[in-house]
Amino acid sequence: MGTAKNKNKNKSAKRLEKSYGVKNSIVNYYLFLMFAIFPLFYTDAYFNIRHDKLYFFIVVTAIVIVAEVLIFLTVNLESSAKNRAAENDDNKQWYQKLSFTDWAMLAFLAINLFSTLLSNRTTDAFWGTAGRNNGLLLMAFYVAVYFVITRYYRFKEYVFLAFSAASAIVFILAVLNGFYIDPLNMAVNLDEQTALDFTSTIGNKNLLSSYICVSLPVFITMAVHTEKNSHRAVYLLTCGLGFASLMTADSDSGILGIGVFLVIFLVWYSKRISRLKRYFLSLTVMLAFAKLLRLFSYIMDDNSKGMDEFQNLFVYSGFSYAALAAAGVITALLYLLDYKKPGIVLPKTVPIAIGSAAAVCAAAIIGVVIYFSTVNTTADLGSMETILRFNDKWGTHRGFMWIRSMWIFSDASFIQKLFGTGPDTFYYAFSPYFSELSNYGDSSTNAAHNEYINYLITIGIAGLASYLAVVGGAVARAIKTARKNPLAIVCISAVICYSIQAVVNIAQPITTPLFILFIALTEAVGRETSVTGRSSFEE
Repeated sequence: MGTAKNKNKNKSAKRLEKSYGVKNSIVNYYLFLMFAIFPLFYTDAYFNIRHDKLYFFIVVTAIVIVAEVLIFLTVNLESSAKNRAAENDDNKQWYQKLSFTDWAMLAFLAINLFSTLLSNRTTDAFWGTAGRNNGLLLMAFYVAVYFVITRYYRFKEYVFLAFSAASAIVFILAVLNGFYIDPLNMAVNLDEQTALDFTSTIGNKNLLSSYICVSLPVFITMAVHTEKNSHRAVYLLTCGLGFASLMTADSDSGILGIGVFLVIFLVWYSKRISRLKRYFLSLTVMLAFAKLLRLFSYIMDDNSKGMDEFQNLFVYSGFSYAALAAAGVITALLYLLDYKKPGIVLPKTVPIAIGSAAAVCAAAIIGVVIYFSTVNTTADLGSMETILRFNDKWGTHRGFMWIRSMWIFSDASFIQKLFGTGPDTFYYAFSPYFSELSNYGDSSTNAAHNEYINYLITIGIAGLASYLAVVGGAVARAIKTARKNPLAIVCISAVICYSIQAVVNIAQPITTPLFILFIALTEAVGRETSVTGRSSFEE
């Protein structure tokens, strides 16, 4: 019985390896457009940039969906019953082939639909016009493209190299904009404050940070896993530029996302020296580019838009030299060790020890915040108060929005607790608190500035649970696939980092579509690897 099963699996693997065709090429061309053109696309500087990205995504996604559906229908109509049977050796029904993440995606779409139908603002819930265009329509496109990619994707590294090249341009523009250099004349018609907040071809600094959190982890992990040194050099260069742009982004969400990502992947890579050395090489390059940014600042007579304290630590302080030197020395020692004794695998105690230390540090930080928020609420914390004391002022008054959001949820009806007020209708739910919000300089808001709280209010417990199931399913698939195919780790790195920064950021059609694509890619890599049993980097 086992032998027959293995034979069927081998047949399926051989067919899959030989079956790269038009349907697979279309997906890779689509990914090329989304990775290389989408980040750079705009029509009228920042004035329409969110809608520019939204329409670009919808149009190219609609084209690829229609094309793949037509190919699917054509192939199935022309295939004989015998050929269809050969392509389905296991004789499973279509619904038996759906993975956990597939079901979670379908549930997410169904709940968004149900929430829209129940909403008092059905039109707004469908289009997302009162929010960031995250209505039912955009959710439907997310789910549709997820199923196209998961069924037809095959790895071609040119897609990731194109992503690296486009991102390098975004990062360079962000650095130049950070020093009032505007080669694209994007800020010509902006007022002074808006010009300070907006950068590159992405949008405001929070959105740039979100983009960095989607893209930079991919380049770091590709630099670790790619087998071609020339490709590694490209990814490392983009890593350096990405970290430099993060310094100019002046957004805590990016620091949070990248910081936690680096810790998680230090634990992941700490068992194998061959991986760990490349991880530290990436880290060294990023720290070096932060110091190059200091040199550039000197050349520009330090005429910049300014950096926050944490960014200053890596660019201007003496600590940055010590960090760069330490990373460089560790990298050199790891390369020397791997050269002398290749293939070293460290004991499990090493990642466990590093992970435990990181967990203790995280618990300590949370403990300090709890202490200053509930016990010692009067101590003068200076500039650290907005971080270490959770109240209305916390996180650029995110605390105000989060606390009121919990009040809104607690006062909601049972049905609204389950299914929310409708996709992207946070504006209406929060409107009773706009007058208080004006005390912090904002007349209104259409997002909780926390994606999870935002989903809780707009699509309820059921919607949030399905969303978390999608992310959790992708992570679980990546962990299961990683040993055979490290491309799963590359794809899930973007999902993890984006999900972390989402705690203090917002969903929108500028960076969230890329996040969805990497969820789909993670699932696609897992599906393919379960059949072929090999790494994508063997090509």
